[in-house]
Amino acid sequence: MRKFRLLSLLSLAIVFIGVSCTKEGPEGPVGATGAQGPAGAAGAAGATGPQGPAGPQGTTNVTYSAWFLTGSGWREGTAADPFYGEVFYYPKAAPAVTQTIIDQGIVLAYMKGDPNLVAPAINTPFLLPYTVGVGFGFIDLYDFTLSPGNIRFLYKSDFAWDLSDLAVISFRYVVIPGSVAGGRGTAPLYAGHSADELKAMSYEQVATLFNIPADGSNIR
Repeated sequence: MRKFRLLSLLSLAIVFIGVSCTKEGPEGPVGATGAQGPAGAAGAAGATGPQGPAGPQGTTNVTYSAWFLTGSGWREGTAADPFYGEVFYYPKAAPAVTQTIIDQGIVLAYMKGDPNLVAPAINTPFLLPYTVGVGFGFIDLYDFTLSPGNIRFLYKSDFAWDLSDLAVISFRYVVIPGSVAGGRGTAPLYAGHSADELKAMSYEQVATLFNIPADGSNIR
């Protein structure tokens, strides 16, 4: 009987010890974050998603001519001018120049090949109107006028070149529709720019703005 009690007490002690040994203490503080491991290999590309809706149509549809050499196309005019002794003009068909463009758009015209210049300056495009010679004993003025379907390039001078000398000149023009945002009395904008801003840009800046190639035309 004592043996049985002794064994019971021994068993109870073992259970007590076991419970005492397995009981967990309070949770310790969180350790510092370890260094980031190396990036894993890139996963396989996912399937192509559905095509999104088309974006809004642009507001500017710019038309540009190729560079064209005037050659023997100059004609002698008869208009009198109090400051210039001679007037010559070069007519050019320009179907993109509509009455709407004349009223609401803008046409930028450029020339290169001024007979007064030598390479490389002779290949530099100048925005019209362009004047040269002031202070050197002569004045040459290049300009243009518009009518529906036509551009007339003008040359005026008080000490004019012969028509054969003008044959080396080339012209190019850019036709830009206008858009008015803001109502009556608001100046039109051309691809977000005013007329004065466009005219203050270099030829290269305008070509970049409207993605105009070095040569060639998009006139159809």
